[in-house]
Parts: sequence; C-alpha cells; structure tokens
Amino acid sequence: MPTLINPATYIYPPRAHAVIPRADIGFYADMGWIAQLKYNDTHLLLKYLPNGTIELWSRHAERIRNYTCPDWIMEQLQALPDLLGLPRGEYHLLDGGILDGKHPALKDSFVLWDILVRSGEQLLGTTYLQRYNELFGNAPTIPWVYSHPEHGPTRLGTSITPNVFYPGNIPGSEWNTAWDSIVTVVNKPFTVGKPGDKNYKISPLLEGLVLKDPSGALEYGFREANNESWLVRSRVTTGRHQF
Repeated sequence: MPTLINPATYIYPPRAHAVIPRADIGFYADMGWIAQLKYNDTHLLLKYLPNGTIELWSRHAERIRNYTCPDWIMEQLQALPDLLGLPRGEYHLLDGGILDGKHPALKDSFVLWDILVRSGEQLLGTTYLQRYNELFGNAPTIPWVYSHPEHGPTRLGTSITPNVFYPGNIPGSEWNTAWDSIVTVVNKPFTVGKPGDKNYKISPLLEGLVLKDPSGALEYGFREANNESWLVRSRVTTGRHQF
C-alpha cells in the first residue's frame, strides 16, 4: 500500500553524518557506491502543494528566510513539474539546495538531488538510484557549466532550466579525477596556500564529494538524523574541517 503523507507533516531530508578523508573513499568505490559533487549551498526542501503553491523549506523544519526568490526564478520552479513529469495539483517534495548566499561566485542557482514525496506518497523503500532515474530520466540534458577567468568552462551538473540543475553520478573509477578538478580547477581561484601552511585560506565553491549507495533505501524522515546508512561526506580541508 502507498505511504500517503499529509503535506503539513514536515519530513527531514536525508543528510550524511559520517565524514571521511579523501584517502579512505576507495572502500566505498569498491562497494559500488556513486559520488556527487558537494556544492557550497543552503539545504532546501522544495514543496509543491496541491493548490499550486510552492514553498521553500530549510533542513531545520523552518521556511527559508535568508533567500528571497525572484519572480523569474519562481517561474522556473513553477515549470519544473512539467519538465520532470510530476502531475500538477498533487503534493511533491523535492530535496535540493540553493547556491546563492554561501559563496559569491554563484547566485540564484538551485540544485536538485532527490524526490522524497511524489503525488502524496512518501517513497519509502525505494532506492536512491530508482528515485534519481525516475526524477531526471526525462529531464533536459543541457550541461550546467561554471566558468571563471582563471579556468575554462567546467561542467558541474545538468540543466533543467537556466537556473535549476541536477548533479551527475560519478562512478568510483572517476573519483580521483573529480577530486583533482575540485581542488586544482574550481576551488583554486578561491584558495591561498596549501593545507597545513600558515597562510592557508580557502572559500570553497565545491566542498568535496557526497558518496551515495545507489541501492540505499529511503527511510522515514521524521527526525533530523535519518537515512545515514547510505550517505557519506568527504570534504576539502578548510578552517572548520580537516576532511
């Protein structure tokens, strides 16, 4: 039987608790996990209500307050259901992030990772890869590219609309290449020195990788710590984090 959920019930998004250094991620590659770029974003729950209203929620069970959505962005959000094959007039809950207030290099950009509720049904027991393929399987396939004067265009995902994109799934065989791009290309203009140096400073545009078990099944999200068994973070060294 479908697990129907009241739109007024807050669902906490899946969030990785475990954090490991880059040198140790090969263990997860050997198990067949995938990786996605970890953007320097504000976590977002995008709620589509049956009455046509769109609400932006944080991962702390509060409405997003540190971002005001421009009308031209809202128009793109309103177009998403049709582009993603989601029936209008029904409740859908998407998991994603806003790239705007955390780093000056990107503004008014939204990333989508997952769908937690579709047509009022909480998708319990479905695997991450199932939900990813169903959500993005028919979406546009235009590369979402970031450019900086110090390097050429770098693909960070795939566009659904000009300001909404989703990440690619990176197989274990390409994790080292992805890490090198994060450190030596994308983050380099925002880095001074090297980790361990006295003058080391970094404001990362990409914070590292999020590792995901493609067969990890969605569990209830009624508390902040949830779905931790199929998510792991691996971060660049900053003033706050060693990894």
